[in-house]
Parts: sequence; C-alpha cells; structure tokens
Amino acid sequence: MRTRIISSIIAFPIVALIIAVGGIPLKILMLAISLVGMNEIYRALNNGKPRVENVLGYVAIVFYYLFLGTIESDFLLMLIGVFIISNLVLFTRNHKLISPMNCAVNIFGFFYVGVLLSNVYLTRSHDYGAYFVWLIFISAWACDTFAYFTGMLIGKRKLAPILSPKKTIEGAIGGTLGAALTGGIFAYIASMYFSNIFGNVAYPEVEINLIALSAVIGGVGAIFAQFGDLSASAIKRYTGIKDYGKVIPGHGGILDRFDSVIFTAPIVYAVIRILL
Repeated sequence: MRTRIISSIIAFPIVALIIAVGGIPLKILMLAISLVGMNEIYRALNNGKPRVENVLGYVAIVFYYLFLGTIESDFLLMLIGVFIISNLVLFTRNHKLISPMNCAVNIFGFFYVGVLLSNVYLTRSHDYGAYFVWLIFISAWACDTFAYFTGMLIGKRKLAPILSPKKTIEGAIGGTLGAALTGGIFAYIASMYFSNIFGNVAYPEVEINLIALSAVIGGVGAIFAQFGDLSASAIKRYTGIKDYGKVIPGHGGILDRFDSVIFTAPIVYAVIRILL
C-alpha cells in the first residue's frame, strides 16, 4: 500500500500537468502509454513471449499518433488499412511461424490499447477539451473509489464472481452514482472558477446544463468504466496472469491502471463531438 501511495503521489501531478498543457506533450505521453500497454497485451495473449510480428503494431501506433489530429480521418483510415494488410502479408510469407491468431492479436492490441487511448488526446484537442478531458478520469477513477467503499459497506450480491469476486452489484450502482455526483460537482466548480472555458458559462442556464451534462457523462462513463475493468479482468483470467506488468509500482501495469480509461475516453469524446 505504501508503494502504491508513493507512486501515485509522484506520477499523478506529472500526468495531470501534461494533460493540462495538452498538445505535443500529451500526444507523446499517450503514445508512450500506448506502446507500453500494447506490449503488455501482446505478452499476455502470446503466453508471456514477445513476437516479431508485434513490431508491426508498434510501428503502426507511432505513425497513427504522428498523424493524429493533423490529417483527414479518411487518410488515417487508409494507414490503418495498410497496417491490417501488412499483417496478412506477413502471415502469408511466414505461415509456418505465424498463425492467423497471431495477426488477430497484433491488430487487437493496436485498436484496444492504442486507438482507444488516443481518445484522451482527441478529447483534449477539442475546443472544450480543457474541461471535458478530466471527465474521462473522473468517470473511471471516481467510479472505482465509490464502488469500492459502497461494496465494502453494503455489498452483498456478486456482480461477476468469476471475473472479479470482490465486485458487487451494490458497488457497481454506488460507483455509477458516485461518478455522476463527482462529475456534477466538478462542473459546478469549473463553472465558477474557469468561466473562460465556455463563452457564456457564467450564465445560470448554461451552468445548469453544464452540470447536468457532466453528471450524465460521469454516470454513463462509469458504466463503461466497469465494463472496461471487467474486460481487462476477463483477459487476465483467460491468460492466467495476475497483473499485466510492473511498470507502475504498487499498481501493476499500464492496463491495470488504465483499463477503465480505455473505455471512458471514447465515450466522452463521442459525446462532445456529437453535442458540441
């Protein structure tokens, strides 16, 4: 526990500062996190052994982030198409050493970790991203905190006993409501002290809408955060590993800490792209 707290005290301010700054520093951070996370999922699904074809995934995610936000989306889709085709060409040329499952794992790791996590950068790059990017982490980590304490106090019915024996239905509900409440409180504070984020955020009617929207995002994000957590647990259960890695002392690997964020980031980005 001591190691977990110390690593959080050191890492959190650094990550928070980079998120606040945004731009190139955040893109570099998310690329680094994606590369480590991809390595973790590749090792987990390949029996703990690195494979040569995984290099294609690493190269692809570097190019993906290099062009992310700087070129048209259709061209980015073409780059992704080239990556998928490259995997199949490699399989064709080395079908005795590489199986279709190896190619599937390579492509899965690219999308599951790299592409989904890139929504943190995309959200921050939005006109209102300086505010909404924090809801990604509020949805994930506030849910985790409230779910833990709610489950500890009143949890009785198991949510997913095989995947995560300690999680309860009561905890899941408490986590969702807690994240919604935290999102609303965050919006209320932001509307008072950061009124320059929105042109008319100081007006009561806009403030109420902002609080309601943030509470809804927090609650919906929390639901998906729990699916993200359970999905990562399902993979660990399938592969027979306890943690994805040891890169974060006391926390495990990148995927052990960001498994919920992987699911909340696309949700928050989708909401602001559709509504704002």
